[in-house]
Amino acid sequence: MAEIARSAGMTVANLYVYFPSKLVLLYELYQPWLQRQMEQLSDTVRKFRSPRARLRRIFLGIWSDIPGADNCFANTLIDALAATPERVEKPGDLLIWAEEALTELILEALPPERHHLSQDRVIANIAWMAFDGFAVNRRIGDVRDMEAVADRMVELLLGQEAERVPTGSRSASTAKRHSHRRDASPRRIKSTAKASTAKRR
Repeated sequence: MAEIARSAGMTVANLYVYFPSKLVLLYELYQPWLQRQMEQLSDTVRKFRSPRARLRRIFLGIWSDIPGADNCFANTLIDALAATPERVEKPGDLLIWAEEALTELILEALPPERHHLSQDRVIANIAWMAFDGFAVNRRIGDVRDMEAVADRMVELLLGQEAERVPTGSRSASTAKRHSHRRDASPRRIKSTAKASTAKRR
């Protein structure tokens, strides 16, 4: 607080007149930062056309891009809230705003028949709670396969099973062999059966 007061050209006592606690001051800095991040994410998401691409971009933004932005600045608020004494109320309704903004973005991406999944802000609440964990782990270098995480979340919201097996993989080869077996013609099956019977005789 002393350093901030010096930069503002005032005493610490005067600074506390405007910001009664460090947490209040941090919220004043953090809220416009998060709003800018969400605006940038919204602009990017709206460039995509398909629901899958839009939703994927949303969750990559929330769980990967924003946690790593500006030297993991998101961790400043997480650390401050973790150190806040019990029963101290949050200075503002930032979480509610963030949930509403994210809900609106998700609803824009979802097909109409899937809107019921996100209208009550529960999905947005889950996403922001997960955001805290991803932000902390991003700072300490524990980075997961965020594309796989985002893809799974998209599948859950769209209600579609994705069987995107990479071409050339063992699973793809196995699937191809099974497909060939299913597609075998009746003539070939009959010919094989006759040959087997003749051999036994």
